[in-house]
Amino acid sequence: MSNSPDHEPGQPRQGWVLKAGEWILIEDPVMNRPEDEVTAAIKAAGYSSWTGAGHEYLTPLKLTVWSRPGEPSFLFDLEGPEHSEWVYAATLPDALVLLNQLAPTLQALVITDQIAQAEPKTMSVLADVLDKLHDRRRDKNGLIHGG
Repeated sequence: MSNSPDHEPGQPRQGWVLKAGEWILIEDPVMNRPEDEVTAAIKAAGYSSWTGAGHEYLTPLKLTVWSRPGEPSFLFDLEGPEHSEWVYAATLPDALVLLNQLAPTLQALVITDQIAQAEPKTMSVLADVLDKLHDRRRDKNGLIHGG
């Protein structure tokens, strides 16, 4: 699978769809619509917001998943700081496979971003969470034991 499929002028735009574990190209149900605004085209194609992760301008990658009754039933919109890509999943099982593949990356990016934006007054809370995760404890002098 490559990045966005090439588009020949005068031809319908193509989109990637995960269907039963295989990536296939189909006529893109959103990009071939007459609406100028992307969100309007997504909604006009019958999609409504289903789930997502990340917040615009707060994480390096944002995921919005849209759903509709007909195939492809799910639209995965991945937005980075400078570029956006989307792919489709034909059915709910395909969407769950895709979410499972994306989850570690999204989780790591969100956690890294939260740590980077932590303020001094919240650092002790972050340290407590990390100590708990690693089964460590600190004595009254702040020295780490266990883990």
